[in-house]
Amino acid sequence: MKKYLIIALAMTTLISCNSNADMLLFKGNKEIAQKYLASYESPSDYELFKTMTDENIEHQSPMYGAGKVGYEEVLAQGEFYMNGFENVSFKADAWLPGVNEETLLVDGSVRVYGTWSGNNIASGKEFSVDAYHYFMVENGKIVASGDYFDATGMVMAVQPDAAEESSEE
Repeated sequence: MKKYLIIALAMTTLISCNSNADMLLFKGNKEIAQKYLASYESPSDYELFKTMTDENIEHQSPMYGAGKVGYEEVLAQGEFYMNGFENVSFKADAWLPGVNEETLLVDGSVRVYGTWSGNNIASGKEFSVDAYHYFMVENGKIVASGDYFDATGMVMAVQPDAAEESSEE
């Protein structure tokens, strides 16, 4: 019985130490993810965004029909948002650690739920959209990420109004 108690105590200690290390990794990666998202906020910082994006990134795009995209598409999407919108801010509701899909143990990845707001430069129209993002970080760069929000609906809602054509009779 004593033997089983010692084994159980040793296992608990090992799991606890591993969990603490994973949470430290999450906290460090969370700071990187926060900095990455902040590059979109006004004033935006495209160069910082670019340097934090790994060249082999795999990104789940929020754009209708885009699916998973790579480095060039991620940069193009970032540039689109940074050049097309102003007064942009992100209010995070919850930062959470990601988990390994097989073991369900904390793996250092980062998830966040929050709300983006700002306005379209061309139309001046305001937007507010709830979003979910995930980030996997290696060597201080984002190597995998995903955005889940109605990007297409947001863009359509804030686009400039169509000029009404007048017909002369």
